[in-house]
Amino acid sequence: MNIKLNLSRHCVETEMKRQYNKTISTYFKKKTSDDKQSLETRIDLLQQGLETFDFNRLRNQYPELRGEVAADVELSATDDQKPQILINGRVIDAY
Repeated sequence: MNIKLNLSRHCVETEMKRQYNKTISTYFKKKTSDDKQSLETRIDLLQQGLETFDFNRLRNQYPELRGEVAADVELSATDDQKPQILINGRVIDAY
């Protein structure tokens, strides 16, 4: 699963929190278990990232994550289900 992060108005941490809260809200509005399963996966990935990433270091090291430089930024999971950040398709060291 890849989650597109829109950093045109704020930093990566704010965007991940925004998407986490929006996804939680959507989760409680859904009726079918198929919809909820996909949302649970998304919630888990966002939560893991919010709990484990060093956002101060990330913002200092990557101007793209401060929202200052236009870039294609995504949150995804590694093969062992750990969160990772991609900038323009390139995996960065987020820990």
